[in-house]
Amino acid sequence: MHTPWAFPRARLAVSLLVPLLSWSCAGGAPEEQDVSSGGTPQDEAPSTPGEASSLGTAADALETVLVASGATWRYLDTGVDLGTGWTAPGYADGAWASGASPLGYAETDLSTTVSFGSNTASKHITTYFRRAFTVTDAASVRELRLRLQRDDGAIVYLNGVEVLRSNLPSGTVGYRTLAPATISLPVEEQTWHAQALDTAALRTGTNVLAVELHQSAANTSDARFDLELSATVAPAPSPISQCYPFDMPATSVLRAAPKKVFGFYYPIFPISIDNKAPAEDHWTSWLTPEARGGEYANIGGLMRDRPLPRAPWADSAWRQRDFEVEVRRAIAAGMDGFLYEHPYRVSSDTRNNQLTTMLAAAAAVDPEFRIVLSPDFPTEATGTTDGLVSMIASVANHPSVHRLDGAVVLASFNPERKSVAWWTEVKTRLASQGIQVTYWPLLSYTGDVTKYAEWNDLVTGFSTWGERTAQSGEAMRRWSVESHRRGKRWMSPVAFEDVRHKLTDSENSSRVYWEAQNSLAFRTQFEKAMEGDADWVTLLTLTDYGESWMTASQERGYVIMDWIAYYTTWFKTGQRPTIVRDTLYYTHRRHRTDAPFDATKQTARAMKLRGGVAASNQVELLAFLKEPGRLVIIQGTDVRTLDVTSAGVTAFQAPLVPGTTPVFELQRNGVTVQRLQSATPVVAQTVYQDFMYHAGGGRSCTRP
Repeated sequence: MHTPWAFPRARLAVSLLVPLLSWSCAGGAPEEQDVSSGGTPQDEAPSTPGEASSLGTAADALETVLVASGATWRYLDTGVDLGTGWTAPGYADGAWASGASPLGYAETDLSTTVSFGSNTASKHITTYFRRAFTVTDAASVRELRLRLQRDDGAIVYLNGVEVLRSNLPSGTVGYRTLAPATISLPVEEQTWHAQALDTAALRTGTNVLAVELHQSAANTSDARFDLELSATVAPAPSPISQCYPFDMPATSVLRAAPKKVFGFYYPIFPISIDNKAPAEDHWTSWLTPEARGGEYANIGGLMRDRPLPRAPWADSAWRQRDFEVEVRRAIAAGMDGFLYEHPYRVSSDTRNNQLTTMLAAAAAVDPEFRIVLSPDFPTEATGTTDGLVSMIASVANHPSVHRLDGAVVLASFNPERKSVAWWTEVKTRLASQGIQVTYWPLLSYTGDVTKYAEWNDLVTGFSTWGERTAQSGEAMRRWSVESHRRGKRWMSPVAFEDVRHKLTDSENSSRVYWEAQNSLAFRTQFEKAMEGDADWVTLLTLTDYGESWMTASQERGYVIMDWIAYYTTWFKTGQRPTIVRDTLYYTHRRHRTDAPFDATKQTARAMKLRGGVAASNQVELLAFLKEPGRLVIIQGTDVRTLDVTSAGVTAFQAPLVPGTTPVFELQRNGVTVQRLQSATPVVAQTVYQDFMYHAGGGRSCTRP
């Protein structure tokens, strides 16, 4: 037995590599795929013979066994001198015998016994072995690793090129050359000798390993040979990669990661409310101050953005069709599913009664896309568990409902509005119906990691609704550390911004905003989630256009979704994605936060800063660069430049200049490589305040 290689990053169990690499025995029919004889990770079921073994070792690199211990080899054990031509890939070995490794003689655990000749005092010095395997794309192989058992010495060739020599002298070796050291102890005979190989010898198509095994004496007591060859392979990127600055791993690779990303879905704001044309649909009435009899005339509209408009669907299943679009967009961004908020009873608002429609949409698009239940519940003192228990039971067996270790996950917002005893009763009542549930609550935001100790025995993990500032990221990191200290998991909240133009009776939750500092809050929260080794991330929210939203929208396009794809890939795989396509994005407000507004029309109170640093009036160019370059922000006569000396992601900010329309450039060697103009002119004064960050940029491509 041997100890597996130690990899510092998450292992991704996938079957993606089957079309990339295949196994065959030279001169014979293709065989079943073998697995490594190495140990299995803790809590991971061991592989069985015949399974494909393909384990990820890095962000976009997967380790797979090309030739496994126990594989079948061609061998020649007649003691003849083959010279040098026998190592070539095209050498005819069809007449050779074949057998599984380990091969040799006079050892108890051999799979195949080879001949040493008829004279025990003058045994064959050299035995020859060959095995072929096929690689579809050699360029995708980043590393090769060979492990060898040899008693006594061996030389290994790959496609005729010597790649390893062990316990044999340097220089020319003939078929009568003896190994200088005798391998006599059983522990030495079964020792694995490992070495990294140059991938230059590998080729697309058929490859051949050739091994000559030498004895240390003519009267040697035994012989042994076994070999394992593994490769670290870059999988084919997802087709959606054309939309991103990086090559995104296939969905199967990302799904195999133990870390998960769920988008919080607020059903009040779906793509369409009424399936009407965009110019006359319900969204227009929310965005237009004069609509609905001037209901929102004092604030300039309920909100400042909407989902990407679409033409009406022609059939009655339009709600599910819209959900399916949103599921596809989420999958394209690397998400595992939605945290779906829903009532515990039938609502008077049809939009709230679409849980089963969302479940049907998830199942129709991708059976592996999961819906985490985020149920509302009665908060009044007299509220019983009846409605919640009934609602959960009605959908618990749906295949799209997310389960963790067999239990339905419940991730309610602010669950401490009811006692731990109340939630325990819910769990007990469902268990009596054969339904196991586990809690992963979104508790009220607090920087105090000592809170909520009373929940420890009830929950699988902790989470919080969080705050939409860069500064809150550190508190979330500390919560992750604390959750793990308690033996619980952590779901870290990530958001882009929170800006509420709506007017309600609460001054703390309306006409307020949290300063996101362009993309900084989003980037910091995601990076702190990784720094704290969060188990899950929840995107808060994807669809609440009245407060915080990140999905594809009219005023931002797919910008935030592109960033989600990048950071989700990084989070899930443990390695920052390599930028292979220059891509520019921008964010800025329509006006400065202190710009004057028309108080005769906006009669509601002015917007107020609730959290974060002081108001930031910056325009930001977020550049994903494949190589160094100069970034330029042009606002009229105000021109700012930044020389970027390395590839990667760079945030470049400049003060917002009223009366201009920002232009962004990427230059190299004095030549403009990319040029991007904002779709949002910056005004010096406004009729109604608009504190949302508008955004643009990205790549032109086909999207869901």
